[in-house]
Amino acid sequence: MSLTLQDNGKKWIQTGVAILCMLIVYILIKFFTQMGEWFELESKIQFYMAITQVVSVATAFGVFLYIIRNTKTRTFLEEVYQEATKVVWPDKNETVRHTIGIMIGVSIVGTLLAVFDLVAAWLLSLVS
Repeated sequence: MSLTLQDNGKKWIQTGVAILCMLIVYILIKFFTQMGEWFELESKIQFYMAITQVVSVATAFGVFLYIIRNTKTRTFLEEVYQEATKVVWPDKNETVRHTIGIMIGVSIVGTLLAVFDLVAAWLLSLVS
């Protein structure tokens, strides 16, 4: 049994939640920056950018702590990780075969739609 399975993926779950919180920080900073530009808040509020960055980091840290300390959420994420470890990914040959099949199917459907479009346009040109 690997070390990853022994700890129920705890380190991977925490890493994923940390990455999610970094994304939250980025989105919040972009949001506050845009709001500051729209409403000219940089000129109205002293240290606007510093305040928004502190608020963004504090919010993301709060989200991180909430997710990690909440037993329902932690249990759910552990179950998701356990199920994800059971996934069997297709090998290269199978992936290439499915990709080619999808490309052929999409080409056929695209061709049929193009033919239907041309026929409909031709019929409409006869009517008008």
